[in-house]
Amino acid sequence: MKSAAAAQSVWLDTDIGDDTDDLLALALICASPELTLTGISTVFGQTRDRARLAQTFLATVGSSALRTPVSAGCGHEMNCAMDTWMSQQPFWPNGPVRRAPIAQLACARPAALLPPLAPTHGVDALATHLREHSGETIPIAIGALTNLATLLLRYPGLKKTIPRLVVMAGEFKTPKWEWNVRCDPVAAACVFDSGIPIAVIPWEIGMTCTISRLQLDDLFAQRTPTGRLLARAVRLWRKAKYTPGQTAMPHLFDPMAVAVLLRPEWFEWRRGRVTVSFAPETFAHTRFAPDAKGPHRVAWAVTTGPAVRTVWRRILSL
Repeated sequence: MKSAAAAQSVWLDTDIGDDTDDLLALALICASPELTLTGISTVFGQTRDRARLAQTFLATVGSSALRTPVSAGCGHEMNCAMDTWMSQQPFWPNGPVRRAPIAQLACARPAALLPPLAPTHGVDALATHLREHSGETIPIAIGALTNLATLLLRYPGLKKTIPRLVVMAGEFKTPKWEWNVRCDPVAAACVFDSGIPIAVIPWEIGMTCTISRLQLDDLFAQRTPTGRLLARAVRLWRKAKYTPGQTAMPHLFDPMAVAVLLRPEWFEWRRGRVTVSFAPETFAHTRFAPDAKGPHRVAWAVTTGPAVRTVWRRILSL
């Protein structure tokens, strides 16, 4: 691991609030001295409300974390017209992406009790940071890839300022679409086609890294401010997403994207190229083609026990 003196600068691009794993990923960053959080941008619908939730967590962590700038980014996906067209086709029964109410927003403080959001759009905030700190910051994208794709299209010259990306997106072992890609397939294709080196955490890794009942009980027993906030968020998520009697546990999809920068040796990597399908029958599916010179490294497997235990212990240490 890096020492605190050589902390890696990261920028978190997130759809915080839909699932609990975004909050858990933010907690892991804050609990990791190997990383320095230089900014947060939110994406995919209600981005200002999502930003308030991120600010609330930072305020709960403490004053130093609260100085991290938080910016609202793109609320609409690039493929709105395509989504509408696909919803009208007989081979696409699911229709357009449905934005469910964000239950965890109940955890957010009122805007009047938080610092003002960064005055610039999330894409422009990230662009400014990359110009001022060229080659230093690794963006971690754990939501739809709309902000990153917009950045690359609006400011193509900034591509050279990004040493690499870490992305939680896609699935390669199961024939299905993954949520972050499905929310904006056009943006995902733009990012994967950019040529930037990308470490990819697919859906299957997050499903493998699932919290146990005992580990969840440890969270519910926390009496720290951050522990209570995370516990409330998990309870709201479970109530909104699952019917009574179900015992679904939080999955660590997004925290594993952070863990890539902490312990890359936990993962088995395969190098190649990731592409996004726009064929009707496989719309938004991702494909992986092995290529020794490819720009992408896909996490193909993970040492689940050590990864989950260490990440959960970090999160609960806040």
